[in-house]
Parts: sequence; structure tokens; C-alpha cells
Amino acid sequence: MRFQKLFILIVQIMGLANSQIKWEIVSSNQSELIIHLKSKILSPDDLKPIDILIGLPSKVLPTIQVQSSNEYYHPYKVNNKTYKTEWIQNQKVNDLYTGTLRLTPIKESNLFFESMIIRIPFDKSINEFYRSNKIHQYLLAPKIVNWSIAKNWIKPKKEQLLKETSLPEGTWIKFYLSKDGVYKISGNKLKSVLTDGIDLDPRSIMLYTGSAFGRDRTYEETQLKLSNTLVPNNLIEIPIRIIGESDGNLSDDDTIIFYGRGPSGFNQKNEGILWHQNLYFTKTVYWLLIPANNSLRGSRIETANLVSESPEKINYGLSYIHSEEDLINPNESGLSWGNNTIKNGNSYSFKVNIDSPFHSQSAKGIIGMIGNEKVPTIYQNTNHKILFSTNNQELANMDWLSLNHKSKSFSFNSDILINGDQTFQIKNFSENPNSEPFFDYFTLSYDRELKYSEPFEFYSPIKSKKITFIFEGNDLVIWNISVPSTPVNLPLNTFEKNATMNIDLPSENKQKFGVFRINDLESVSELILVGQKKWNLLRSNLNGADHIILGPKEFETQSQLLANHRKKTIYVPIENIYDEFSGGNIDPIAIRHFLHWTQNNWSTKPYTVLFMGDADYDYRNITDQSRIKVPTIQLGTRYSHSTDDRLVSFNGIIPEMATGRVPAKSNDDVSNFISKIIEFENKLPMGLWRQRITLVADDPARPERELFELSMGKSHTINSERLAKIIPNFMETKKIYMVDYPEVIDGSTFGVTKPEATQALFNQISSGTALINFIGHGNPTQWAQEKLLIINEERNDINSMQAELKLPIWIAGTCSWGQFDAIGQDSFAEELINSSINAAAGVITTTRGITVSSNIQFLEKLFREIFKGDSVTYKSIGSILQSVKTGSSDGELFHFFGDPAMKISIPTQLVKNSKVSPDTLSTLSIGKLSGESPFLSGEGYFILEDGYKEVKKLFNYASRQEEISYQMNGPTLFRGSFNYENNILSSQFRVPKDISYSKNPATLRFNVTDNSNLQALGSVTGIRFTLGPPSNDTQGPIISFETENGRNLRSGDFLKYGESIVVRISDPLGINLTGEKGHELILTNNFTQVETNITNKFIYDMNSINTGTFLINNLPESDEISFRVNAWDNANNPSESEIRIKITNLDELSLINLFNFPNPMSMDTKFSFELTADAEVSINIYSLEGRRIKKILPELCLLGHNNIYWDGKDEFGQLPANGAYLYKVTAKNSSQKIDQIGRLAIFR
Repeated sequence: MRFQKLFILIVQIMGLANSQIKWEIVSSNQSELIIHLKSKILSPDDLKPIDILIGLPSKVLPTIQVQSSNEYYHPYKVNNKTYKTEWIQNQKVNDLYTGTLRLTPIKESNLFFESMIIRIPFDKSINEFYRSNKIHQYLLAPKIVNWSIAKNWIKPKKEQLLKETSLPEGTWIKFYLSKDGVYKISGNKLKSVLTDGIDLDPRSIMLYTGSAFGRDRTYEETQLKLSNTLVPNNLIEIPIRIIGESDGNLSDDDTIIFYGRGPSGFNQKNEGILWHQNLYFTKTVYWLLIPANNSLRGSRIETANLVSESPEKINYGLSYIHSEEDLINPNESGLSWGNNTIKNGNSYSFKVNIDSPFHSQSAKGIIGMIGNEKVPTIYQNTNHKILFSTNNQELANMDWLSLNHKSKSFSFNSDILINGDQTFQIKNFSENPNSEPFFDYFTLSYDRELKYSEPFEFYSPIKSKKITFIFEGNDLVIWNISVPSTPVNLPLNTFEKNATMNIDLPSENKQKFGVFRINDLESVSELILVGQKKWNLLRSNLNGADHIILGPKEFETQSQLLANHRKKTIYVPIENIYDEFSGGNIDPIAIRHFLHWTQNNWSTKPYTVLFMGDADYDYRNITDQSRIKVPTIQLGTRYSHSTDDRLVSFNGIIPEMATGRVPAKSNDDVSNFISKIIEFENKLPMGLWRQRITLVADDPARPERELFELSMGKSHTINSERLAKIIPNFMETKKIYMVDYPEVIDGSTFGVTKPEATQALFNQISSGTALINFIGHGNPTQWAQEKLLIINEERNDINSMQAELKLPIWIAGTCSWGQFDAIGQDSFAEELINSSINAAAGVITTTRGITVSSNIQFLEKLFREIFKGDSVTYKSIGSILQSVKTGSSDGELFHFFGDPAMKISIPTQLVKNSKVSPDTLSTLSIGKLSGESPFLSGEGYFILEDGYKEVKKLFNYASRQEEISYQMNGPTLFRGSFNYENNILSSQFRVPKDISYSKNPATLRFNVTDNSNLQALGSVTGIRFTLGPPSNDTQGPIISFETENGRNLRSGDFLKYGESIVVRISDPLGINLTGEKGHELILTNNFTQVETNITNKFIYDMNSINTGTFLINNLPESDEISFRVNAWDNANNPSESEIRIKITNLDELSLINLFNFPNPMSMDTKFSFELTADAEVSINIYSLEGRRIKKILPELCLLGHNNIYWDGKDEFGQLPANGAYLYKVTAKNSSQKIDQIGRLAIFR
């Protein structure tokens, strides 16, 4: 239901296609960059600005000079954001200063400029030149529009990042805190976890925690602070107090006292006291160290100097209380968490414990809510109204119209506060019954009496003066915890029932104090002995690698197989990263700090990182269903998405390493993926599939309903055509456009499916294709409203994919198909990459909804990078993807699922100067491919494709007929293979009678392979055809059946379960492969009458133009199968042949259908029989009296039909007399032996 709702929302957010805003570089040099922006506003989508990344000589953004001309009117509504041509981002990326320039032709409201010249002058004083390295070439060059000049401005950092302070050796003990406060650890408890033999002087004990001192850094560094950030030190030492340490011995009643912070709590920022809600972890790690060298001394809490008594005395302080319990994520995504929904007309109550309120002062509060709808609406603008009260007294009310977070500050008289539990109430009094908002949080600040009953904290209500605080209570200890990592003990003046504290308050911040009695302090609940520990396994400049695999320790053994396969690769357990970069806290930003460290400190800087493990939005496992192995970064609340880019964006929002993720949940998932990839790369099948791309496009008819949405519907096909124009001629492009396929009414919600389109995609996957690209509507588990692909309870289309080792890279320009951070539901992309063998080598797709224009702009950049300069990139797949990411939010939506270090399967080497002769070919004539191979010898594959044709397709839309045009590939005319020597390519092919007579020329594409499986691609274009003379041939092709090892099959033969059938088709004129209607190669299951077009599976034998084969694999699971094959030769003569085969899945040896022929015999005969397994077979022939007259020696017979010949002579070479005889056939293998008796007669 959730994904169904998402599918509907996706339709609403998608814009129109075919942007008419174009830009080009007019001039680029060391002095300036000149850009020309041309605009033609034809749709609302054209109003969206374009962001480009420009290399700069320094961190100073140059002044932009804009000349605009030709002002025009447009009728579309401008987005609420006011766009203008300006710098929007300044970041150093991979050692180069960059600026993100936003280009827009919009002047104001409904006006735009048709032409704009943008001049960007550069600082001419910059004359330093640096050499770019592999990372710059891989990841930086494609992003930068002026790379040819900007590459000279690369300037690696000279300064080193902060290195870890040397930590003493010794015994480490770990424990956790969940909230702020002063804690104690008894000597007895500490001794109970230590092993015997440790020489312990308590004066040497040290306490450490992460340098964020309890809190997370992820929120600030990924949501707020996006500029340059350094890797912080890992651990900081916290001063402690140990009662009883002065004698140098740790006794049971010695006590360690310290101030610690938990994950969440109040922080002081810019003179404000703000609650920090930790969204990432629920307990903070602390580390006790018992140094091996007991002469060392740990940091201790110091006591402040005495301050004289002040004439101004107060007996109250400022106290803060926060109530927030995160229970539900309203969007099942992002960082929005609420408590309970409040239905329309209902109330929600909660209690807050208030200690000793001081009633002469006012109190302040903040109430936080989250908009929510009982039933989702299109515009999500349900009106919410709430009333917040206590003791029947109104404190605040607010109303809002969205699903956003909403808060309100208020003040009230503190007289209504009571000492102890106080109930607060939120009432939903919206007039809209659809209103059902979440309670988020409540913060209360009030003045409290300094009356002691239990440990408490308070802030000074005043600053910049000397003051004396009066406390009610005895045996008190007071620490100044304004700097929480360095508490200071304050001297007190004590009396029988109270105490006073004199202090000189500074002007900058409110001072914070902790008040306690030692006996009342909370004890640390559990100490965990860690022992000796290294803190610089990763924080070292001795490490180095090209690739990193990052995952939990439980995946290390399996992942090491991939690391060994990949070379220059290391596996890094995430537990080590947490320990060394966030003090042991499960803070996701530790991953970024670690990867940043590698870029500045490792001897070899890695450029790819594979996140080996799944992630979801529930960092703290509030749902009790989270199974995070490697966290991702969640961005936003209402409009949110997940991204791994922020884990490698070290200086802003532009990623600086290539990433990939395998969303593995178990070792089985890891093993499946790694086994698949290693086998794929080690046994990469050769053939034409490696130079084939399949473009898939949603149809234009649905789910759009309104006329103004027609452009969106057409955009799927039109944008696929834009990609087709980028693909070079040496690549074969297969198109599966859904508008081309018939509709089937299925009775579902939307009512229409297109099963033939789905089957066409399955067939293409089976034939093999290097890339599959989809453009259209989608959701996490589905392509297209017509269910082109889907995973649900009734259907799992991955089970129907039989790619074997011809594994494609999938690119899905759709919405949310890769949403990997959901809980309890895997997306289609996750299922694809986690499948064991038959589906995908990798998947590039989005994690959330994306607009049509953003989608095609990104895909065009991606395809241009793959086929840069009409060649094939040598980069890894992860590098290809990251190299076109320039920091836009749209780019962050695209993720790669798979190993980013894997290369694309399309060969990068090209064969040039090949040709076809003669230059014009007639039907049924023989042509010749010739050329020069870069390899000495090997094999080649080629395909001859007729000229493309322009197609106009009619479809029904909004009760009217519409039309869409596109190019469709011409039919395949020949598909063959050849071998070659001495670098010389030469192969023949025959032109069929069924040419299309297109005005567009044909193309021959080929690839050649050497003996070490290196492969190169080539093509010949401009091939023309003409009508040849008629043929006198009237005979159709010969169709036969055999096993993969060459054994001929005939009806009634046995085949072992799991074996395949080879269908061989031969004809002097060759086989018709055009697939023209009525002339297809058809395989029919005689039992089900299901027909399969197998034209694309046929390939000619090596160096043959007459005979070839196709394979029938994945045979039905039954005892018997029967197929019929229909084929046509190139002169369009038909043939049909069928076969019936018995299937055995047993290893038991049987001898079936034994007879001899002729019988009676005169001179010789053959013994005919079938075996269910391979065996040695011997035959003994006897007279009726039992005398053996002949022994035929054993010979090896294979499973299936066999014949053994007897020349009719006995052991002495004589012809036996006429009469009846017996024969015994014996079959045996290593485990079984069987006999069967037969009778024969001799008559001459």
C-alpha cells in the first residue's frame, strides 16, 4: 500500500521534457570563460535552471558579467524560488577550487531572455601548474566544464590533517552512558573486571571519550555545515576525580567521579540553550585506561580559586526540561520522527517532572508538531489546529496547512507549575476531519529553587557580574560544567542546612553547574574489559589502496575473496572506523572522516569505496526492525532522500570518491554477490552481447490523464531517442518501447498490462545485452503502470530472467526503483543485485522521485561519459557515475548498486578501417567483411543490421488519438562468427531476400577476441542493398536436434535433467533471421502450445553462412517434453521439425527399448537400445540350449539411443545355422550393472 501511494505521488512530481535551454562555451582560457545561454520556453520544465561546475584558480568566486538580449513573454507559473544567474556553491573538489554556476534565462515573473552572454574573468596572477593524477582524471575532469584550462589550477593540500595524539599502552575498559550527568565507578567494580596481575596505581587511571563528547557530528556536518571540514581528533581525555587515590592503591571503597554526556542533551550555542536530539545512536561510549606504565598520571578535576562573597545573592537558577520520545517516522524516510498522532477532536497528554519551581518568575516553552493526514491528499495541505495547555490553562495554540514540522514559542506565569509530575495536554481542534498531526517535542525553561533533593543541573540566570548562590542542602558538591569536557570543582561555604557558592560570572555565555552528593550519584551500570587496543590501524600514513570495501566484521571473510580478486583492495571493518574516528560511537559521519583521512594521509589514495551492507532510515532501531550494516546519510524531513554521496563529500556536497553499495543483509547475500561478480569477470562470455544496449521506454498513454500532461507521457520515448543519438555506431541498440506493444486487460486497479513487452525484455536479457536503460514511471518494486517489471506476492520477474553470465548493467531513469533504505521491503534494484547469478552485474538508479528534465539531463551526461569521443570509457562504473555528479540534489538521487571498481563489460578497444565489399549488395548474394585486427589471431562475431526506419505510432489519450514518432532498428540480416590469423579479418555473409528496402543504409557491427579474451569492437556503415535475381531453390532448411556434446537426438531419446538441447538448422542459402512477420524462427511447446520467437538466439557456426544453432535450455520440469521448430531459409522456403524427449533426473541405470533389426536376420543385424546413463555395454548371443556362440566385447555407450553392430558370425567366423537364438545385453557403470534378454532369428 505504501509503494502504491508512492507511485501516485511520483506521477504528480514529474515535469515536462525536452528542455529548450541550451548552453555552450564560446571561449575558455586562463583569463576568462565565456558562456552563451540560448533559451526557448516551450513548457514549464524549461523554467528550471541549469547548474554547471567551473574550475577556478583560487577560492575567490569571480564577479559574473551578464549581457542579456531579446526579452520575451512566457505563460507559465514561475516557481516560488526566485532564480537568477549566480554562484550558488563554492567548494574545493579533488584538489581544485570550483564554483557551481546557476544559469537561468528568467528575468522576472513571466519574462525571459532568449540570449545571454556570461563572462567570468579569472585571476591572472595565478601561474602555478600541477600535474593531475588518476583520481583527477577519473572523477574530476568530467565534472569541470573548463577542464582543459582548470587542470592547471589543481593544488593539492600541503597541510596534513590532524593526526591522532599518541595514546599510552595499557588495559582498556569500555562503558556506555545514555544521558548527561555526574557518574561514579567504585573501586570494587573496577577491580572485578580486571584480570589478576595488573599493577594498578589509581593515580594513573585515565578516562577518554570521542571528541564530540557524547554527541553525534553527523547531523551538523551533513545537514547544516556543508563547507570545508577537517577530520577531528578521535579521543579526548576527560578529567576525573578519584576519592582515595592518594595512597597509590585502588581499594574497594575508592570512587571515580566524572561528568559525562549522553547522546542527547542541552547544548549552548550562540548564547542560546538548545536541545540536541541525537538521531543516530542512543548510548555514548567511554573508555577507561589503566596504563601499562603506572607512573603516568591521568587528568584530574581542578578546583577553582576562591571568590569573595557578593552582596548580590540569589537562591534560584535557570532549569531546562525536554520531553521527546521518537516512536514513528511519518514518511518512513529521512530524519522526521514523531511521538503519537492526535486524531481530529482528540487530545494527547504527557507528564513532565518539574523540580522545585521558583514561582516569582515567568517560564518559557516551545511546542513542536508534525503535520500528518489521515488520508493522503494530492496537495498535502490539510489544515491543522492544536491547543496546548496544562491545568486547564491555555499555553499556546497554532495552526498550519502542511505536513511540515511546526513549532511555537510561548511564555507563561510560572505560578501554574507544580513540584513533581505535571500533566500537559495537546488538543486537535481542526475543522478538517483529515487532520491527524504528530506530537514532536516540548521544551520548558523555568527558574528553580536551589533546593537539593537529588543531583541536578542549572544555568546562571544572569551574566557579567559577581554573584553568590544560596543552596538548601548539606554535603553538597558543585561543579562548573559550562565547558563540559573540563568540569571545575567550585569551593563552597557550608553551613548546617545550606551552602553558598561565590562566583564571578563571565559575559560571554551562561554558566552551567552540576549539584550533587557523592552518595546520590548514579553508578555506571556495566564495565566491559577490552584489554590491549590499537587506535591507529586506520589512522596511519603507511596504509594505501586503490579500492576499499567497507562493511561489518561479519562480512569480512566473504568480502576478502573480492578484495583478493580486485587487487590493491582492502576490507575495512566498520567497527574499526567507529573506534578510530568517532570514539566507538555508531556515528555515521565517522565513515566520511575515515575516507577523508585516506585522501590526505594514505600513501596510495583510494578512489572507490564499496559499502558492503544494507542501510535504512532507522539509525536507532526504534522500529525494532532495523538491520543497518553500513549506514547511509538521510537528508531532510518532509522531502527527504538517502544518499551515500555525503559520505564522500569532504569539502561540501560534491562527492570526491566513487561509491557503490551492495545492500547485503546476510553472509549469503555477500557470498551471492561476490561469487557472481568473480565468476562473471573470470568467465566473461565473448560475443555480440557485449556491444549491445537495450533502451526501454514507458508508453505515453498512462497514468497521465489530462491533456497538459501529454508531453510528459511522450517524453519517455522521446528522451530514449535522445540517448540513442549519443550511442556510437559500433554499438547495437535494441529498443523496447512500450507504445509498440498491445494492451491486455487484467482486471487490476489500472486495468492494463503489456505482457509482450515484458517477454521482449526477458528475451533480450536471455540473448544478452551489456546495458539496459529504462525511462518512465516507476516505484520501488515496479516499472511502468502496466507492470512491465514487478515484484509482489503474485509475481517476481527476476525469476524469469535468464542472463546466465551475460550480466547487464541496469540504468533506470525512473522514480525510487533503488530505494534501499526502506524497512521490511526490498526495492527491485536491491533484489537484482542480491540475486545469485541471472539478473545483473550492477544497477544505476534513483532512490527517490525525480523530474523528467533532471532525469534526462543526468542520463545524457552519463551516456556521454560512457561513450566519450565516440569511444568506450576505460573507467570503472563507479567512477563513471561519480564523475558526472556536480553537487545537485538530482545527482544525489542516483546510486550505483554493485562494486564501483568493476569495469563496464563493453570492450574499450576499437577496430578501425574495416570495410564490406562489394559496396552494394543484392539479395541472396554473398558479402565480405575485411579489416585488420589489433590482435594476432582469435575469433570474431558480427551482425548485419538493415537500415533503420521511421515509425509513427498512434495511441489513445484522453479520449482522442495522438501520434508519436521514433526510429526503429532495421531487422537483423545475419549473425555469425569467424576466426582469423596474422591480424587479418575476413568473413562472409549472405543477404536474405527479406530486406526492408529502407532508404537508410545498413550497418555491420563486429567484435574480435584474442586467445587471452581481449576484445575489440568495430563497425562498417553505409552498406546499400538492391534486389537480386530470383532463386530456384524450393527446399526449406534441414532442422536437427543434438546435445551440447554433439550426440544426435531423435524422438523417444532420453535426456538427463538439466541438460540442454541444441537445435541445428542448415540450408545452402542460409537461414532467415530478419524476424519479419510470418518468417520468424519459432519454437513451440507441443504440450502447452506456447510459442517463443527464438530468432535472436540463432547464430551461424564458425566461418559458416549455411548452418548454425540455437540452444534450448531451462527445460520444463516434466518427465517428457515435446518441441516443434519452424524455420525459413533466406529465399523464404519454410521447414518444420519436432521432437519428443524423455527426461530423467535419476542416476539409476536403465536399458530401454531393446531390439535388433532386421529380425529375422540373414547376414548381419544391429542391436538398438536406449540408456538412462552412460555405461559400458556388452552382448552375448546363445543357442536355445544355452551355448554361447558369440561375445561382442564391451564398448562405451552414452545416455540415450545407441546401436551395436553384429556381422552375423560366431566366435569361429562361421555363419550360424538357421533357427532361434537368445541374446543378453549387459550394461554397467561404476555403481550398477543390469542385464536384459532378447530373441532373434536367423533365416537365409
